[in-house]
Amino acid sequence: MIRAAVPGDAGAVAGLINAINSLDGPAPSRPMTAEIVLRDLICAAPKALLLVAEDEGRVAGFATAALIYDAERCGWAMMLLDLYVAPESRRRGLARGLMAALAAEAGRHGALCLWWGVDEGDDEAMLFYRAIGARSEGLFSGELLEGAALARLADEGCGAA
Repeated sequence: MIRAAVPGDAGAVAGLINAINSLDGPAPSRPMTAEIVLRDLICAAPKALLLVAEDEGRVAGFATAALIYDAERCGWAMMLLDLYVAPESRRRGLARGLMAALAAEAGRHGALCLWWGVDEGDDEAMLFYRAIGARSEGLFSGELLEGAALARLADEGCGAA
């Protein structure tokens, strides 16, 4: 069953987010908590859409996404931020269900596409994405500006606009 997250899901979602954030190495220095999930994702004005997948009555997967403006397509896009299903619940259609629900949500908002990035070397994810009809945009490198570098650049822009 795929559905919007509710407050009672916050702890389970936090655990799944911590699991996905630990896949490529050590866990982040600031782990996700139920309180953060409630504050940012299951609230009156959520920062992103949060859907959950249930398996045998428990939250076993989640997806987060947000609307963005895609200048290349001259319209809205739905950007998948995270998709994760607990290993013991995989191969049961939960990820496909989450993606289908996101595609439907994108359509309700007039989005022209559903877009996401994939970690290099994640062959299992790539096989799944091809199976649902996704295609690669070609070479792409994610870039990140955070911490002191973000603050320095922000200081340059304080007088802008």
